[in-house]
Amino acid sequence: MYIDRTHISAVADIVRDRLSLQVPISLDTLRNIIAKELPGKCISMTEDSLDADAQIRTLDETSFEIRYLSDRPATRTLFSISHELGHLFLHLLQKDGTLRQAVCNRDLAQNHQEAEANEFAAVFLMPEEEFISKCREYEHENKINVTKVAEYFNVSVRAATVRGSVLGLWR
Repeated sequence: MYIDRTHISAVADIVRDRLSLQVPISLDTLRNIIAKELPGKCISMTEDSLDADAQIRTLDETSFEIRYLSDRPATRTLFSISHELGHLFLHLLQKDGTLRQAVCNRDLAQNHQEAEANEFAAVFLMPEEEFISKCREYEHENKINVTKVAEYFNVSVRAATVRGSVLGLWR
């Protein structure tokens, strides 16, 4: 089943609002919110114990953990944890409020779910109106300083560039 962008955006906005998260979101804030407000925890791992930047797995019907690589830049870790939250709210949370028992890996057979989780992370960290506003703020002589935009949202330049492309701000 494919989830459309409008639905993904609405879910990301609801999650951010319900968790009372203000943009820009920091890595420490997100990890703390997951531990305090959600039935989850974030666990730092070494590269030899994890085969992706991050991974979410349900522990039972009501709790989860997100494992992430400790040696990645904070911007990448923030996006990766947000991506895993995308899996949680888009793919693992069932209608009755329980969690589907699973481990989400980066599986090519589930490529659409990966794209959906990436979209969730982008919207969650860089809401459209605020993103456009920051792009205008950091525009000079018809050129947007994507580095400044990325720094504001605590994401990589690549993540900000993709977000701007998806929003049609540039090619």
